[in-house]
Amino acid sequence: MWLAVCKNRLVLHQQDSCSGRAHNVSLWIWIFCWCVTLVRGQSYHPTVNTQYGKLRGARVPLPSEILGPVDQYLGVPYAAPPVGEKRFLPPEPPLSWSGIKNATHFAPVCPQNIHNAVPEIMMPIWFTFNLDIVATYIQDQNEDCLYLNIYVPTEDGESKGLSLMVATLADIRDTGAKPVMVYIHGGSYMEGTGNMIDGSVLASYGNVIVITLNFRVGVLGFLSTGDQAAKGNYGLLDQIQALRWISENIGYFGGDSNRITVFGSGIGASCVSLLTLSHHSEGLFHRAIIQSGSALSSWAVNYQPVKYTRLLAEKVGCNVLDTLDMVDCLRKKSARELVEQDIQPARYHVAFGPVIDGDVIPDDPEILMEQGEFLNYDIMLGVNQGEGLRFVENVVDSEDGVSGNDFDFSVSDFVDSLYGYPEGKDTLRETIKFMYTDWADRDNPETRRKTLVALFTDHQWVEPSVVTADLHARYGSPTYFYAFYHHCQSLMKPAWSDAAHGDEVPYVFGIPMIGPTDLFPCNFSKNDVMLSAVVMTYWTNFAKTGDPNKPVPQDTKFIHTKANRFEEVAWSKYNPQDQLYLHIGLKPRVRDHYRATKVAFWKHLVPHLYNLHDMFHYTSTTTKVPPPETTQNSLSTKRPNGKAWPFNTKRPPMSPAYNSESGKEQWNGEEEPGPLVVENPRDYSTELSVTIAVGASLLFLNVLAFAALYYRKDKRRQEQHPQPSPPRATTTNDVNRHAPEEEIMSLQVNQTHHDGLFTLNNLTSV
Repeated sequence: MWLAVCKNRLVLHQQDSCSGRAHNVSLWIWIFCWCVTLVRGQSYHPTVNTQYGKLRGARVPLPSEILGPVDQYLGVPYAAPPVGEKRFLPPEPPLSWSGIKNATHFAPVCPQNIHNAVPEIMMPIWFTFNLDIVATYIQDQNEDCLYLNIYVPTEDGESKGLSLMVATLADIRDTGAKPVMVYIHGGSYMEGTGNMIDGSVLASYGNVIVITLNFRVGVLGFLSTGDQAAKGNYGLLDQIQALRWISENIGYFGGDSNRITVFGSGIGASCVSLLTLSHHSEGLFHRAIIQSGSALSSWAVNYQPVKYTRLLAEKVGCNVLDTLDMVDCLRKKSARELVEQDIQPARYHVAFGPVIDGDVIPDDPEILMEQGEFLNYDIMLGVNQGEGLRFVENVVDSEDGVSGNDFDFSVSDFVDSLYGYPEGKDTLRETIKFMYTDWADRDNPETRRKTLVALFTDHQWVEPSVVTADLHARYGSPTYFYAFYHHCQSLMKPAWSDAAHGDEVPYVFGIPMIGPTDLFPCNFSKNDVMLSAVVMTYWTNFAKTGDPNKPVPQDTKFIHTKANRFEEVAWSKYNPQDQLYLHIGLKPRVRDHYRATKVAFWKHLVPHLYNLHDMFHYTSTTTKVPPPETTQNSLSTKRPNGKAWPFNTKRPPMSPAYNSESGKEQWNGEEEPGPLVVENPRDYSTELSVTIAVGASLLFLNVLAFAALYYRKDKRRQEQHPQPSPPRATTTNDVNRHAPEEEIMSLQVNQTHHDGLFTLNNLTSV
């Protein structure tokens, strides 16, 4: 009550004077309010002492009665400026300063250029739809850009609504060290800044410290020559240096250095996934939240860094043979000249991004996961229902659905961009079209559009995320998986779209609680506010305990008088057998085996199709194939156990298609080997290729059937001479979990088997 009086102290003083109160009483009230005002004025500019010097922040109230104020420290340096000779080198610790540094304004962002062709298919719609607004966040650019922003919740009693709402929550008055959540921004490795995301609402509502940061992007953050001249991964090393600074200094802000969670969406999620695999980040964080991304996605790692580095060097006049001289030449160029070069990568790939350097990323991410490099971290990860929306929007005019020709074109473009086998592409293309055709409604353009979105969603997000979850959970490491099914209503997307890439971000940061913003111009409803509260509770619970279900229960009665359905849902741990996940939407539920058939298709069948192609590989006399000893991305590599690592789409065996400005690809002997060059058309038909592949598949199945019969016969022989053996347990759930869907697949396989045997017999008779 006194605080409210002090806010209007002059007006109240005048009223007291007019009413004729005694002068001494009036003076006493004025002096008291003046003293309280001084105290409050000081609290609005809190000061913190770090290892490098003192920082002055600002206490900022939030436009919601259920949210308390947040202390903001903006533009805090976590590394020395990477300029001059320090360009293309790992970051160094920041220099100390004397006096008090003002931390009330954002620092410059790292040099970038969003006016070139932005790879929209990899970026959230709220980013690409609002490029003019995004430009205002990145207009102040400088190579001296390695800064972070800290949002600290306050134990302030002003917000009575907040106190009443959280009276039953166990941790809201926890005066101990607070968990820390570090957000890695997304983009395409070419743009973005932590300044765009305000962590205040998440910090206040979840009672955690939220940190956003800038790191070097594009050429300055990920250029690599493939050798010691410029090893690359500077953007990842920036993130690691930021985590090191946070681990050393967050205690001064009331944070717990033993409870640091790193989270991100899209490319940010890929960075988080890669950080869990790097020995450089060991001990710097403890949990990871991976939203709509994985180190296994086709765009997570750049497998052809030399190609794009050479192209950049040629554009700016630094194309010399010696890489040391080339890098020295690039250091002398202005940052603006480097980032303004429009270098477009192949579709579904990146021109400048993380590379396998043998150090920060010591090996292929899937191999590192197989080796268990990330098992020390608790991981929560998931995908959105319609991640692949932009892939479909940018390929065809999909407002009224997708025509048969557009569907065929999209699949062909997808295969051409990702797979480097001229002979095998036809088989793969037809198989993909078969798998993603709804045969019960095959002529419906809207159904075709839906399945096309699902194709890109499954390949680029779902399968990599599920494989990541399987590899992490198979030894019992805490793993939680979700599928996000909700999105706000806005003009940014077509009405027919589902939850697209990046649509979970406003709910994670509590935007519905404060209303529409320039980046998120949505018509938020009470359901949106409720769901945002639910998501923030899950995310911050995980940061606190590693379990999204506790310590804070789901309770949103301050929004709806009725209980929300999440109160009755317990988010179960994920394991490779049951594959339980949480359906996050207005009707939440725990389900199992998310998109299991399609995941199995991309993980198991597609590599098998490649093996079939190898069995029947045909090379004409006019086909040029790079020598085996010079092929860096071979068909297979070695697993840790010595077995062959099957080829998959995440590491293309050949260079993806790339068109230079002249429209021709120039061969450079120092670059990675390019695709097979076929000088004349194929001299056999697509139908024959498909027939051979199907026949080989059926031959393989017949061999398996023969082996099974032999096994049964041998088992009967052993039963006549029984030997003690452990019983083999089976569960009804394993058999019946997806009976309807698997029945359909079984019918398709049986029909294919029948037709294939007929074809194979005909071939044999010929």
